[in-house]
Amino acid sequence: MKSAVLSLLAVLLLAGCASTSSTSTQSAGRFVTAAPKVGKVPSWEPTAEEIVTLEQKLAALLNNPDERIFGLGQTLPPHPLSAYYVRYTAAGPLDNKYVIGQAALTTGADAASFLSPTTSDNDAVAAANKTPGNFSFIYNIEKQRIMELRYTPTLAAPSV
Repeated sequence: MKSAVLSLLAVLLLAGCASTSSTSTQSAGRFVTAAPKVGKVPSWEPTAEEIVTLEQKLAALLNNPDERIFGLGQTLPPHPLSAYYVRYTAAGPLDNKYVIGQAALTTGADAASFLSPTTSDNDAVAAANKTPGNFSFIYNIEKQRIMELRYTPTLAAPSV
């Protein structure tokens, strides 16, 4: 009886591991930047729960692309969310919160640099924009909706 229960648990564990690896709703790594204080508008940062919700929406959109995605070409979707490092930058006033995101493939980005607090958002965007397959997006926190996702264009093959 005990071995049957252990066998069942092992099968369930293996099935669970197999199913979550292809549909992971978490990025390979993340860095969150707070919105700056502007005049009387205080600084704010997305909560951990807001980032989890955003990543769930992002993973679902990557698995089922729609009209909000630009620049993919013929390969839909190219990679799951777990293949990306993502920088999240808070933007907008408290009554109109957005998160601007930049995602870089783990195979082409240096995590220590891309996810570092010492790397400016501008530098991270510039580095990520050099690699096809990376993308940027805009997320509306109040609506819990990704407004747009834009891939870095694929470089054209040289003509011979």
